[in-house]
Amino acid sequence: MYVVIAGESEVAFSIAELLMEQHKVILVGPTPHAAPRLDRLDVELVSGSCTDAGVLEAAHIQNARVFVAATESDEQNLVACIAARRAGAQRTICLLSRPGFVRIAEEDDRLAESLGIDAIVRPSEQLAREILRIVTVPGALDLEHLVGGRVRLLRHAVEPDARLLEAPLRGLELPENVVLVMGRRGDETFIPTGETRFLPGDKVTAVGTPRGVHELRWRFLRGKHHGADVQRATIVGGGVVGFAVAKGLEEAGWTIKLIEASQARCESIAPQLEGVVLHGDGTDMDLLEEERIGDEPVMVAVTSNDEKNLLVSVLARHLGVKRIITRADRLANERIFEKVGIDVVRSARGAAIRTVVRKVVGARADLHAELEHGDMEIIEITLPDGYPDTPVRDLACSLFAIIATVLRGRQVIVPNGRTVLHGGDHLLVFTSKADEDAARVHFLRAPSRAPAGLPPDDATEG
Repeated sequence: MYVVIAGESEVAFSIAELLMEQHKVILVGPTPHAAPRLDRLDVELVSGSCTDAGVLEAAHIQNARVFVAATESDEQNLVACIAARRAGAQRTICLLSRPGFVRIAEEDDRLAESLGIDAIVRPSEQLAREILRIVTVPGALDLEHLVGGRVRLLRHAVEPDARLLEAPLRGLELPENVVLVMGRRGDETFIPTGETRFLPGDKVTAVGTPRGVHELRWRFLRGKHHGADVQRATIVGGGVVGFAVAKGLEEAGWTIKLIEASQARCESIAPQLEGVVLHGDGTDMDLLEEERIGDEPVMVAVTSNDEKNLLVSVLARHLGVKRIITRADRLANERIFEKVGIDVVRSARGAAIRTVVRKVVGARADLHAELEHGDMEIIEITLPDGYPDTPVRDLACSLFAIIATVLRGRQVIVPNGRTVLHGGDHLLVFTSKADEDAARVHFLRAPSRAPAGLPPDDATEG
């Protein structure tokens, strides 16, 4: 596929880096001072403004399957998409950063249609939606809705005194409609087996029906003395993301307190919120202690400054906040923040990159989710007609890959070792990115016979 990307932002460079291995990528706009970052890219470069017809022609825009406008200017992105479409680009994707910029009745689809743009991506607002989805499920470290909401993915830490700690998985009666697809202990990741015994603080990733995932969380992942969940949160940062999170939490019935450093911004958003809006610095320990932040069950740090978000989060942890969700816009900081003990780290840039790449590849309808900063994926594999009836246990392998769900028509099947696969079934496979290609080959190749020595069932699969 021929892809043209406009911009010299970190988002533009990261999108190019992710696409360049499988697609012909042209990057429009980089200037000489961007040279160090360009060293990691194997793409063709065209200098100049992405709104200039001559520059777009030099980028062979008429051959582009997809054009992505990812400059730092919303106006430039809109104009570039219009110009690219007129010059022959088949599809256009536009990134918009400013809050509410030229918005029509809150509907980006109508804005895109009126301008002839195929998709509009708003990184900040998408980040707010991701944070809301996670915060509103107590204890969740990640939560994804798949297959139109019929399948859920949950990442959750195992709390002290949880039932999951009582025995190896083979000795536990886990809910029938859920599969444990991954465990993490420190930096080690593994696919749970019947012999796996979890420890407090281990992080579990599970896939299943909404009811199965809900039952797993309540009965097996929460501590017996967990107590009632209090719907209360403090948000540091009243920008686009912070305000959207505050508004969303209030609509979900939460009580919020918001701390914002700009007096003008406080005066702007306070009338639109029911909760308390404080003018102050979220890194001011005296303010945090005075507001008894340590008693808060949730802290959300979403200023536009990564270092400030990290400091706020470290102070909140010191004061005793149990659950911390932090924004880290530099992609490299996502992993760093997690290593210092932040529960959930999300990036507006990361959210934008994931969305754009999915839309570009589009394509790639077989990619349902990316986790662990892109190291893990849920992909869809369709078994061909004529595929012989095969029990799941016969597809055991040494790859980091496990069948999480089987889609058969409108039916959602959470498999165990005895589940029989048929031709035409759609498999949702949880796999590492490194093993993705090998997993496709493995699950599409029906075994000639069952591997010897396997147990009749695996306690983790259902």
